[in-house]
Amino acid sequence: MGENNNYEHVHSHDEECDCGYDHVQYMTLKLEDDTEVRCAVVGIFEVEEIEGKEYIALVPDDGEEAYIYEYVENDGEEGFELKNIETDEEFDIVESAFMALLDEELDDGEYEIEELDE
Repeated sequence: MGENNNYEHVHSHDEECDCGYDHVQYMTLKLEDDTEVRCAVVGIFEVEEIEGKEYIALVPDDGEEAYIYEYVENDGEEGFELKNIETDEEFDIVESAFMALLDEELDDGEYEIEELDE
């Protein structure tokens, strides 16, 4: 199931500029009940145990939980699609990998997850 994939930059400078602002990307998800939720894009990541797929982690403005979806770039077109993770087993693997990436980021003091390209 695809989700609405509109996204916006909070800041329009080059991502490597020294302006002092964080470069966070946002997108608006349209949930199954037609509710729209503005989310920060935490990053796009691969999972070692699952070949050939990428995943995206999003945190809504209220920051209470992270949403994780399969991230699929559209071939030959600009844009992407978000797909629901179909099985509990796959979700558990992806969630564990995401939590490990966050732990690694906090331990290293560096941002390890690839950011969403425009």
